[in-house]
Amino acid sequence: MNITLLTRRKILGAFFLSGLLLTGSVSYIHQVSAQTPAAETTANSEAYVRDELYFGRSQPGGAEVTEEQWQKFVDTEVTPRFPDGLTVIDAYGQFLNSAGILDREDSKVLILLYVSTPERERSIQEIIDAYKSKFQQESVLRVTDVPARVSF
Repeated sequence: MNITLLTRRKILGAFFLSGLLLTGSVSYIHQVSAQTPAAETTANSEAYVRDELYFGRSQPGGAEVTEEQWQKFVDTEVTPRFPDGLTVIDAYGQFLNSAGILDREDSKVLILLYVSTPERERSIQEIIDAYKSKFQQESVLRVTDVPARVSF
C-alpha cells in the first residue's frame, strides 16, 4: 500500500487534532461547563435578564443615523431608563424587510442586564418605540429573557 506524502500529512494532522481534543482541552471544557448552569449561584451573584436590542441605522431615502444622533438617543432615551449601565456594540447586519427586500445596514447592538420587573419591560418597549418613531424604522430586533448570573 503506497500512501502519498499529502495523505500521510492529513492522517498525522487528524491524529494531532484528536490528541489535542482528548488531552489539554478536556480540562477547559470541564471548567466551562462547570460554570454555566443558570441555576448555580454564588455568594456574590444575582439573577438578571440579558436583553439585546438591534438598532438598524439606515433610514428611508438613504440617510443614516449618525453617531451624534445615536449618542443623543442613548443619552435621552436609554440612560434615564437604565442608569446603572449598558453596553453598545457596533455591528453590521441584514434582514428581509416587509417588502421582501434584503436590507443590509450598519447597526448598533444595545445590551442591557437587569432584574426583571414590569417597569423594566415597559422601559424597553418605550426605547424601541422611540427609536422606531424618531428614525423611521420598521422594527428593532429584541433578543430577550436570556437568564444571566451577574456579579460585580
